[in-house]
Amino acid sequence: MLIIMYSIEWLKNKFIPKYVPNKREQLVLNIIKGLLEHEDTDIKMAPLTGRYYVVNKRLQYWVKVSEDGVSITNHKFTFSSATSITFYDMIIDIVKEVIEKHRNEFEATVFQNEIELLDSILNNINEKTYE
Repeated sequence: MLIIMYSIEWLKNKFIPKYVPNKREQLVLNIIKGLLEHEDTDIKMAPLTGRYYVVNKRLQYWVKVSEDGVSITNHKFTFSSATSITFYDMIIDIVKEVIEKHRNEFEATVFQNEIELLDSILNNINEKTYE
């Protein structure tokens, strides 16, 4: 079964090769990844327009990712580039992965608070029952 899966993947890559970013696109990806890893970076999403914003006020970089392209801005210059839908999808996948990671961390914290609350309630009930 494993051999069949590898064969299918090989055929898929043979007939539909994986997109490889060019030098400029790779630099844009590296910048976005670097900003996303930075603790002072905020990620915003505009659900109606499908735009994503990666904002780091401390470093003074703002990135807008939309189907039209990518814009990277600081307080002096702006780099804008139209992108293919494939490259756009690559960027969005990276941004969504980070959003999901942050959501999971948030959820784990909230869930832990719920467990502590439920334990506290149960302890309180048990203490009142045996008084």
